[in-house]
Amino acid sequence: MGRHSYDPGQEPRPTPRLRVAHGGLTDIGLLRAVNEDAFLAEPPVFLVADGMGGHADGAAASATALHRLAAGMRPGAVAGAGADLVDLDRAIASAAADVAALAAPASPLTAPGTTLTGALALDSPDGPHWLVFNIGDSRTCLVADGEIRRLTRDHSLLQEARDRGERDAGSSDPPDADALAVAPNVVTRALGAGGGGLPEPDYTVAPLRRGDRLILCSDGVHGVVPDRDLVRVVEDSTHPQAAAGALVDLAIARGTQDNATAVVVEAT
Repeated sequence: MGRHSYDPGQEPRPTPRLRVAHGGLTDIGLLRAVNEDAFLAEPPVFLVADGMGGHADGAAASATALHRLAAGMRPGAVAGAGADLVDLDRAIASAAADVAALAAPASPLTAPGTTLTGALALDSPDGPHWLVFNIGDSRTCLVADGEIRRLTRDHSLLQEARDRGERDAGSSDPPDADALAVAPNVVTRALGAGGGGLPEPDYTVAPLRRGDRLILCSDGVHGVVPDRDLVRVVEDSTHPQAAAGALVDLAIARGTQDNATAVVVEAT
């Protein structure tokens, strides 16, 4: 997985032959005064954005990013036959610019920001697949055959601490468990947030098979609901909307301290 694992200039194109059932839910949660999360579900495009906690106008940042991405991806046109392949880099760059424009020049340290994860259903000579992308710690996973596969890697200090622990476990030195336990959940990539320039998205491709389910969620969900429970909830739910609602409800029941958002998509 990486920035260059998918080339937007290749042949795959959005196709009207792909049909999906989907559902999504966002909730303010137990502690926050404002819901800074946002999601978009307009087949074949699915997005989740999490406005940066601690930054001003996080809700405006997530909503602005999704509005620009929806326009850049042209979901109505994308679903039609013969549509040109969406230039994701260009759409994400436009969204980042719009979010950056929300910042007050006198207060760059409190500039609004947002994370982003998304999935686009595409077809190719090799068959249909998901093109998945992320910036920050909102996450996309694939549930298939009773197993879960993370399609994104969090861009956060916590993930970096986990990575160091895994590397240490394979060496002669013991894992740095103390560092992992206290690592702050601070994102290292975002749209806006005073970062300047274009944040680098990661891309990955996964097969799109009938019956498989895709989960997109903010860290208010995956931070308190482990992978095994993500699998259980989506497999026990009769429809993606019920699954999305159950995931958000479970996150709240387990005391998430953040807004909670989930989108579930099933290829039919």
